[in-house]
Amino acid sequence: MSEPQESDSSLLVVVLDVNASAWARSPLSLDKAVQQMVIFINAYLALNSENRLVVIGASHKECRYLFPSDPSSTPPTHDIQVYEQFRVVDVKVISGVQSMIASEIDGAEEQQSLISRALSMALCHIHRVSESSISKIWSRILVLSAGQDSPHSYIPLMNSIFAAQKMSVLIDICKVYGPDSVFLQQAAEITGGNYLKVDTNSEASLLQTLMFTCLPDQYTRGILNAPGNELIDFRATCFCHKRVIDIGYVCSVCLSIFCQTAPVCSTCDTKFSFRLTKSDSSQSSDKHSPGSSAMSSLTIK
Repeated sequence: MSEPQESDSSLLVVVLDVNASAWARSPLSLDKAVQQMVIFINAYLALNSENRLVVIGASHKECRYLFPSDPSSTPPTHDIQVYEQFRVVDVKVISGVQSMIASEIDGAEEQQSLISRALSMALCHIHRVSESSISKIWSRILVLSAGQDSPHSYIPLMNSIFAAQKMSVLIDICKVYGPDSVFLQQAAEITGGNYLKVDTNSEASLLQTLMFTCLPDQYTRGILNAPGNELIDFRATCFCHKRVIDIGYVCSVCLSIFCQTAPVCSTCDTKFSFRLTKSDSSQSSDKHSPGSSAMSSLTIK
């Protein structure tokens, strides 16, 4: 595989968590976070005229392309005081976020954002661009998250992570509020990206984190000393109850993980054969006391 060069163009896919219920508990409001993200996006576009950008919004109901948006939408008014490319991106991203927030205010109970679906959309777009481009494009994904992990999305999320690793796509994570995300930590560690916990006590901390850590491309990161992830929780989630476990059982066919034994794999429908065998201690006890009940151990083939 070729090494990144300074003149290579980049493709940045930004995944914005726009779940209003998750941002309601954060000291940093969603409006200010989006404004700081827009400044970061403008800085990224200013680095190289050939840089490409995609912004995806993820709520608990849907995932939507914020930029580039529907070509049939009304173009923003012209402003001679703002650079044209910046103005188009700013208007479409901010208006798209406002539209998604307005559509999800329905009084429903809190649900987790569809981050795994947004990552799948991002990887599909990166694949299309890579296949249609003549020159090499180095792609990366930036996720701005404010919610918690959803155990039900563990399988599609891990599939996206391993797909990004195979495609050499970095995944950077900016966690704004709440406990550390176990799944997103693994995403950053496996793909070679950065996992950053933003200090929300300062309103400008998000922009500072984005500028100094997430703005450099693959070439620049090779000569920088990026912050490392010291404590990464690599525990898996069981496929049966969607719980994070320390010890579990693995299907020998599809490698699905379960917290307890089962006669049939719920993922690939493989039937396991069980055989009851007597332990050594029970066999020796049977010789001395034939009438006593024997202890048995379960062996899975």
